Amino acid sequence: MKIKTLLARTSSIALLLALASPFSAQAVTPTSRVLTLGSSAAGAVTTYSFGFKPGTTGNIGAIKFEMCDSPLEAIGCVNSGDSNGVSFTSNTATISAQSGISGFTAGTGTPPAPTTNAFRITNGTPQNINTSTTVTLTLQNVHNPSASNKQFYGRITTYSDSSGTVEVDFGSVAVSTANQIVVSGTMPESLVFCVGTSGTDCSNMTGSAVSLGVFSPVATNTGTSLMSASTNAGFGYAITLTGTTLSSGANTITAMGTQSLNSAGCSPSCTSTTGTSQFGTNVKSNATPTVGNNVSGPGTSVGVGGYNTANAFRHFTGDTVASVSGVTNTNLFTNSYIVNVGGDQAAGVYTATLTYICTATF
Repeated sequence: MKIKTLLARTSSIALLLALASPFSAQAVTPTSRVLTLGSSAAGAVTTYSFGFKPGTTGNIGAIKFEMCDSPLEAIGCVNSGDSNGVSFTSNTATISAQSGISGFTAGTGTPPAPTTNAFRITNGTPQNINTSTTVTLTLQNVHNPSASNKQFYGRITTYSDSSGTVEVDFGSVAVSTANQIVVSGTMPESLVFCVGTSGTDCSNMTGSAVSLGVFSPVATNTGTSLMSASTNAGFGYAITLTGTTLSSGANTITAMGTQSLNSAGCSPSCTSTTGTSQFGTNVKSNATPTVGNNVSGPGTSVGVGGYNTANAFRHFTGDTVASVSGVTNTNLFTNSYIVNVGGDQAAGVYTATLTYICTATF
């Protein structure tokens, strides 16, 4: 009685060992096994790229690729079908690339054509492949399992004959579908605009006062301020300037350029002349006098009209000084100011409050 019990237990252990091994007792295991999915999304129609090195040097006449719920060759390849498992047939999988082997085609007859979860390839003339050769096969139009985060196994079986009856190697590789992460956010209508006297953009723009120094009939006084703008408005933006010319009580310094809205005229003069009372601005790099910088930054905005010509200046309240006709990244503008005075300019502290207004059109 004790002997029978021992035999029964021994048989049970042998059965468990057979189930635990994912490989055939007769076959050699291929090395460097890999299965790369073009997409891990559930239900996606994608590519499956198999790769391996044969475990045995010798002829390969057929290869079977199976997609199963288990890696164990001792267990039949269970696949729940197109509603949940891999399918090679619902979208007619085909060979798109092969390397390490050549001339293999989808099986017809023996070995049979692809089934729902098996794809067999064959060559009428078996090829001798050694263990150092990496064999790859890419299939397209393979239908992933419809369940997310589902693990399954790709089995690879090689045969020495073209009919797929003499097994040589067997191995498997685990793969899985995965949830697709959707990352989203909202970009609202945007107009970023700032004005100051120092900085590079609206993240660090500061300052609000520009000192033009002490005026003299024999010198030109200069100063600068800055403005930065960007927008996703489909029709861009326009920056306008409002504010009177420099004044001290009832006394003023003549504004440069023809005094009508957005005029290109230069009467009074648009060029700097020492000894003549004049005040003007532009958004250019100037040599006479030396002041200012051209528009910079990755955006596409530019100066407008009389404010966009080097060594030419104007000032008229309501003028457009810069604009862009569509969406634009950030531009940095340097507003250059010049003052000349005649010998008869009345003494006093001269000031002007200038307001830049950026209007976007969506």
